[in-house]
Amino acid sequence: MFSRLLKQKKSGFTLIELLVVIAIIAILIGLLLPAVQKVREAAARTTCVSQLKNVSLAVANFEGVYGKFPGLSTSTTSVPPDQYSGSLFTQLLPYIEQEPLQKLIIATPLTYNSPLRNSFIKILVCPSDTSTSGGLTAVSNNGGTSYVPNSEVFGNSNRTGGSTAAVGGRLSSTYSIGGLSNADGTSNTIIFFEQFVNCGTNGALGRNSWVMPIYGNGGPAAGPIANTTATTLSAAYPQVGANGFIGAMPIPAPVALSGNIAVGTPAVNRQSINNTGQVGRYIHPFPNLTPLQCVRVAGTGGIINPLHTGSSPVGMGDGSVKSVSSGISIVTWARAVRPDDGQVLGSDF
Repeated sequence: MFSRLLKQKKSGFTLIELLVVIAIIAILIGLLLPAVQKVREAAARTTCVSQLKNVSLAVANFEGVYGKFPGLSTSTTSVPPDQYSGSLFTQLLPYIEQEPLQKLIIATPLTYNSPLRNSFIKILVCPSDTSTSGGLTAVSNNGGTSYVPNSEVFGNSNRTGGSTAAVGGRLSSTYSIGGLSNADGTSNTIIFFEQFVNCGTNGALGRNSWVMPIYGNGGPAAGPIANTTATTLSAAYPQVGANGFIGAMPIPAPVALSGNIAVGTPAVNRQSINNTGQVGRYIHPFPNLTPLQCVRVAGTGGIINPLHTGSSPVGMGDGSVKSVSSGISIVTWARAVRPDDGQVLGSDF
């Protein structure tokens, strides 16, 4: 009897049984992992859409105070803010719960090496943006943004002047909600897009800083942010040409393709439409590229790289967020970007 009890105590799993259990657990993990990743991506997309909506509504709130849209290179020290020094986002700070930061910027004007430029603003970085660590740009450690303003809405007026001499003019906006409504309409015009904070290794192919303004031709020769390189540090799409040139839409606007343009590393062909004097200004946003493949500037045009596969949220002039499918035509895309072409958007938007 005693020997039988000893034998029972020594009994346990065999090696084969343990291997079978481990194999079953591994299979279950393999089945569950894609589902978990999908849930995480869905949660990140929801957050990105919410943040994009809040940034778009911030523009409407700004317009309610000043009666106009903010510009790509303006200041927080005048009313309405329309002089040198700040970016579009510096003007929107009070409307995204960052008023104390704006007050610091006003009290301590920005310089190229200002510590305030390194401020990370959570609402301006999409959780799906895998190109950044801590929400900063790879170069100069600027506070980055995944949300890029439409230069044709916020930078359609190239104005020279200000308190300092300028190489080019500041880019302001002549639009208000009423003005945009009288053009193509607030619900038919994209005002914010998605883009990686950093494109290419160490941001060598572009990076989006929320604080850096965009000028018509390099920025002011003097002042707090002198001789800044707008094309490599500032966030805007389509890319602003020399002297703030945007140009007229093709006539009729836009209907014909200019062909494909190679973007990305390695090169990926995307459909494009030329603008007067600018090659490939309107470039199809899909297919998606990885942060290392991403190229923000292509020739004298520009590209947008969605952070989500299959579709990309965009902020509209009425404060809503719509989803752009990867199947959108280049013509519909160009019409949605351009605020005054007078064309009806296609059914694929």
